[in-house]
Amino acid sequence: MPEAENFQKTKLSEIENQNGQIENTILSALVGELRREFGPVLEKIKVEDVRIGLAYTGVLLSENYGGVACTPLYEFSGCPSLGFQDTIKGRTANKVLELALSRNPLETAIGIAAANALFHMLRNLKPENFPASDIDIFDLIKPEDGVAMVGYFGPLIPKILKITDKLTVLEKREIESPQTRTLHSEKAREILPASDVIILSASTLANRTFDELLSLRGTAREIVLLGPSAPLYPTPFFQRGITAIMGTQIFDPITMLTIVSEAGGTKKLHKYCGEKVALRKKSEFL
Repeated sequence: MPEAENFQKTKLSEIENQNGQIENTILSALVGELRREFGPVLEKIKVEDVRIGLAYTGVLLSENYGGVACTPLYEFSGCPSLGFQDTIKGRTANKVLELALSRNPLETAIGIAAANALFHMLRNLKPENFPASDIDIFDLIKPEDGVAMVGYFGPLIPKILKITDKLTVLEKREIESPQTRTLHSEKAREILPASDVIILSASTLANRTFDELLSLRGTAREIVLLGPSAPLYPTPFFQRGITAIMGTQIFDPITMLTIVSEAGGTKKLHKYCGEKVALRKKSEFL
């Protein structure tokens, strides 16, 4: 990939958002890293299609790379909408990438999905820089651990409870017949600092709560970013304290667009168009 000294001169973790303000967040770091990795090539990569579904938002880029992000419907009290005069389709990847820094959650989701598509492209171009791990989330939990799960991952709960009974779920939605202790996400300040293992839903990126939640980690031994929205570009996360990323690489972007359009969820993504990928923090980041 071309270098980007003349293309992006700001620090990787400090770039201007759409209001001209300097940000130092995980999303600004990710945008900065992509600009460094791709340089001016970002102006040549085009957005071929965008789908905003009830579960996920999907972006298809030229060269047939696709990425997803959780659609943040719970962030809206009314009907969500985008006020663009022109379509997103046809814009450059660099322009759409900027949406990740928007204060509009739907725009943020589009920007994250575009970023994830670019990360998939980068992993294919430089696979040696992004070695996958065969570790499973259950390998990281010990019987004596207190586990905090931000976001209700129903299929994981019974397996975690077989390892430890000290599991607390933090969730904005009201869960009908929850399988374990479930509190509103407002209780994060009480629960996270006392936890040994924290499982963060990657949806915290689109709703822009990731940085605040991570700041509450206390002395947690393991902090896992989980879900198809999770960017498979580990360095900024590992530098901030994340110990594992468990996301999804889209291998069939056209099918992904169909699934997103039909309100398909994680199970369908993994069944038809995506594969789970785990990235594990190594000692040099400790």
